[in-house]
Amino acid sequence: MRKKNPGKNPENKVVKKMTNRKALTTLTLLLLLIPVLFVSGCTEELSAEEIAEQMQQKEASIQDYSYTMHMTSYFGEQTQESEVRILQKKPNKAKTFAKEPGKEEELAAVSDGEFMWTYDPKTNTVMKMEMPDTPGAEEMDYVRIIGEFLSETDVSLLGLEEIDGRSAYLLETSPKEEEEGTQMVHGVKIWLDRETWMPLRYEMYDSSGDLMIELEIRDLEINKGIPDSEFVFEIPEGATVKTVDLDSFELPGEMTLEKARESAGFEILVPEYLPEAYEFSHAMAYNTSEIVPEGQAAETVILTYMKGEARIIITETVSEAETSENAIMNTAEDVSINGRDGKYLALGDMKILSWEIGGIDLSLTASLEKDELLKIAESIPEKA
Repeated sequence: MRKKNPGKNPENKVVKKMTNRKALTTLTLLLLLIPVLFVSGCTEELSAEEIAEQMQQKEASIQDYSYTMHMTSYFGEQTQESEVRILQKKPNKAKTFAKEPGKEEELAAVSDGEFMWTYDPKTNTVMKMEMPDTPGAEEMDYVRIIGEFLSETDVSLLGLEEIDGRSAYLLETSPKEEEEGTQMVHGVKIWLDRETWMPLRYEMYDSSGDLMIELEIRDLEINKGIPDSEFVFEIPEGATVKTVDLDSFELPGEMTLEKARESAGFEILVPEYLPEAYEFSHAMAYNTSEIVPEGQAAETVILTYMKGEARIIITETVSEAETSENAIMNTAEDVSINGRDGKYLALGDMKILSWEIGGIDLSLTASLEKDELLKIAESIPEKA
């Protein structure tokens, strides 16, 4: 019998592996975008086209970089720490290591430009994923990306501070407009290295001004000539290699509840109560059996209910794997849902409720009060 852990969605690990390259690309864009925003704020006002041009010029000077990102998350009285070490080299090589407190650093993923390799030591399985064709950086729509960012964000200079012996500009960003239930992070502080124009530290705050997440960039090195040999993956002895064609894997699209019921391999549970004016919007369903090692697959259905921009999201997961402990949810507040054990956690304006019904792990996320979330959860009936 597999070990249950409400709120833990094992497919998150799979999604992270699938989107590793995309995440690294996005991070690179953000790292390059911040200094451009600073320049635009301290000189004359620039158009999106001019900012895009400066961004491309800055990006062109970086051939490789490496750093360790130390992340500390604060949830109520609980604190969780983790580290990620990243190496990247143009045009498309990347290597990521992950480290949890008290544990040895583990290789998370390697991309040699043609394939992405990941390894699961528990099953001694290597996942070999052919990288999908993606446009080069010069072909990306910089104007649209930057324009959208600038239209939604205010950036201001607060002063100079020293981070790990390096002089840094302290910037503060905040969204220009906020919609109900759509903002978890309401403010970000960024320490920008004056020499390299790379961020050294981030702090993210909720609507009450409480610190939620700290990201600290350590051991940053740029253009040190990282050799190609760093991105060669060696298959462990005796490991099973599973090849995954990401081009053939389609991300889940929006569908009706009826369509989701047809595609799901388990009975979808729906609430009989919703707060006033909330209506079903769409469902999404996906199965990870084709992209994870044998015995690790998970099937998930996500139900979204909306009132204007406000959302209620119900996630239901059935997994083959024995799920690991979730440090955050296991230290959240204990609650009872129709006599079943559950967990409740507030993340800024967003609230999360998690529990289990008959082998289905459920989580309910919304910017509603705790009593209202419990009322929705308790209206979800047992399986027929």
